[in-house]
Amino acid sequence: MDDVRTPALKAVKTFAAPDPEACRDMTDVRQGVDEIDRMLVALIARRQGYMDAAARIKTDRNVVRDEARINDVLAKVKAEAEKHGLSWAIAEPVWRQMMECCIAYEFEVWDELRAPGAATKP
Repeated sequence: MDDVRTPALKAVKTFAAPDPEACRDMTDVRQGVDEIDRMLVALIARRQGYMDAAARIKTDRNVVRDEARINDVLAKVKAEAEKHGLSWAIAEPVWRQMMECCIAYEFEVWDELRAPGAATKP
C-alpha cells in the first residue's frame, strides 16, 4: 500500500540532517533546524486543517473555546515532552500560544462559514 503522508510527515522518522550529537559545525546545526522547521510547517498546516473541520462541525460558537480540551491537550503534550526529553519550559508556552492562535483562527472560520451569503461565496 502506498504511503499517502506528506513528505514532511514521512520525514518525521527519517532525517537528512545529522543528529544533534553528530553536528560538527553551525552549518550542520542550521541544516537540522531548517529541516525541522519545514516539518513543523507541514504539521501545523495539517493541524490548522483540523481547526477548519472543527469550525465546520461545531454548531454552537460558544463551544469553540473548550477549557477542558485545552487542559487535556496540555496534559498529553506534557507526557510526550517528558517521554522525549523536551523541556516543559519550551513545550508549554509553545503549545499554549499555538492553541490560542488556533482558537482565534477557528472563531474566524466559524464566523465566515455562517456569515450571510457564505454558501454563495467562492
